[in-house]
Amino acid sequence: MDSSFPLPIPSVKRDHLPRILICSLLILFFFTGTVCADQTDREQERKAQKKAIAVDIQKHRINISKMQEGIQKQLEQVERSEQKEQSILSELEEVDARYEKQLAKIQALQEQVAAQQELIRTKEIEMQAATKAKEKVQKHLQKRIKSFYKMGEIGITTIAFSAETLPTLLKFRDSFSTLLDYDKRLIDIYHNSIIELQKTRDALTLEKGVLDDFIRQEIVEQKKIELIRQEKEKLLTRIKTQKNLYERAVIEMGKAADQLAASLEGLKIRDKLLDQGFLLDKGTLPSPLPFKIVGLYGQKRKNKLGIESKSTGITFEAPGTNPVKAVYEGTVTYASYLRGYGKTVIIDHGHQYHTITSRVEKLLVKKGAKVKQGDVIALTGDTATVMDDGIYFEIRHGSATEDPLLWLDKKGLILP
Repeated sequence: MDSSFPLPIPSVKRDHLPRILICSLLILFFFTGTVCADQTDREQERKAQKKAIAVDIQKHRINISKMQEGIQKQLEQVERSEQKEQSILSELEEVDARYEKQLAKIQALQEQVAAQQELIRTKEIEMQAATKAKEKVQKHLQKRIKSFYKMGEIGITTIAFSAETLPTLLKFRDSFSTLLDYDKRLIDIYHNSIIELQKTRDALTLEKGVLDDFIRQEIVEQKKIELIRQEKEKLLTRIKTQKNLYERAVIEMGKAADQLAASLEGLKIRDKLLDQGFLLDKGTLPSPLPFKIVGLYGQKRKNKLGIESKSTGITFEAPGTNPVKAVYEGTVTYASYLRGYGKTVIIDHGHQYHTITSRVEKLLVKKGAKVKQGDVIALTGDTATVMDDGIYFEIRHGSATEDPLLWLDKKGLILP
């Protein structure tokens, strides 16, 4: 720990002892009352802060729960949007398949119409040729008929005045009649052919009209399918937009939830720190003694044997018998003689914070005792140790020592 400078014990006259004793008691009473009042105020303030933090933690937990519910709902919306999207895509695929089939069907019909139109044109050419042949036959026949009627019937006059013999004339007449019959049959054949061709043409024209109507219907159906497709694509676009909004909402709500969680964690840490009253009261802890400090932290000092060492605490002068008080509540973990330091009290204040008070004359607490801030734990005396003078006070966090002047309330200190 440290070595203290030897201090001379002041001489006091007997007549002055009552006056000094009264002054000491007044100082001690004032010091004790102030410490207790400050401690009570700090404890009440910490309790109020812990209560407020508990309320804030509960609110944060409720908000986080609501945020998580909102995120879950948004995730469900995203899932439903994906399902809708898949359904729409399936429907779009079906529409596309129907659209392709309709296009193939329309193309086949158009090819069939073209073939029918070509057939009609062929038939029309054949009809024109047949008509010309018919007209040619008619003209030929008309000439034959004129010749026949010019000749008239082969009678006595014809025979009488003819240069030909009667058998020859009769033979000529029979041949002529046979030719006329042939021409007549030929005309009938062409006439029937023309009629059939006309019927075929009418039928093809009617079929072409029917096909044209069907094609128009297919075009209308195709437009309907295209409208359905456009409607589906718009719906799909809207669903994708909603999905993006839901996903963005999930991200934003997730960030908000993280912020709430961070705030909640901060409140928990703050609440935990409030339990570390010793740490929170750093700089406001009451002095264990209301006397002057004669040795500082880190200061090199020599003890009565002339051994120099670097102090890891501070030293109070302690003339006569005076109470030594606990600077904060805690549990006494050591209360006995410690070689090199004399009678020592070590108090555990929680979270690895300890205070060590050495070179006291009399121990008033035992190991395991619970003490409160301001409780008297020991008494000073002039013969506490033969090695050093004054009361030694140290603060440790774990195994590391800290400057007590950073922890004690400087208003109550008398610095060198």
